Amino acid sequence: MKSEAYAPAGHATYPRPYGYKPHRHDHRGSSGLCGCLRCCCWCCSCCRCCIYIILFIIILLVGIGLVLYYLIKPVVPSYDLEQIDIKSFDIRKDDKLYTDVEVVVKAENPNKDIAMDYLENEVGIMYSGSQLCSGQIPPFLQPGKNTTTLKVEMKGESEFGAQMQNRLMEDEKLGKIPLLITVRLPIRFVIEDIVHLKKIVAKVNCSVLLDKLEPNKKPSILSKDFTYGVGF
Repeated sequence: MKSEAYAPAGHATYPRPYGYKPHRHDHRGSSGLCGCLRCCCWCCSCCRCCIYIILFIIILLVGIGLVLYYLIKPVVPSYDLEQIDIKSFDIRKDDKLYTDVEVVVKAENPNKDIAMDYLENEVGIMYSGSQLCSGQIPPFLQPGKNTTTLKVEMKGESEFGAQMQNRLMEDEKLGKIPLLITVRLPIRFVIEDIVHLKKIVAKVNCSVLLDKLEPNKKPSILSKDFTYGVGF
């Protein structure tokens, strides 16, 4: 007869200690963790794809702009000073100079298929390192192959002490008054009113010699010299 405690060889049973609980694997928890990891990986891959798409679009747009820029080769317009009208040039007892000057400028756009979008700008007149007045060219869109005459009115109030007054009197006696007209002009090239290329900043300095600075009397322009620079 076989005993009730009989067990097959190799599977012998032993008495278990008091309080022993067999270890069970939580299959449900491990599957949840794997799902979270898969979700995180999917989100990361989507983010990477979006970043790559955005970078590709940016590079494509920049590339198109550069190709258009170098194919069309836009040229910065040229400028010429036509005349200067002195409306007011009043030195008062407080050693302050009140100035109202109108400058007539000719702007020529040599580009055939490119318009010039003139943005907010700064124009000033300086004498002996001191700014007398300032104003701006009215913002406008200049079409291709076009020459436009602009009137720029500049007004200002500046300190004009005894030393500056003496220097001006000496220049007036010589009939040669040096002025410096400074222009800082942001321009955007526009192709067929559709493509707006990168904005540039044209910097123009015009050194001019006048014979007099008297109100309501047009001075003669004895000489003028232009220097140009371009920035971004």
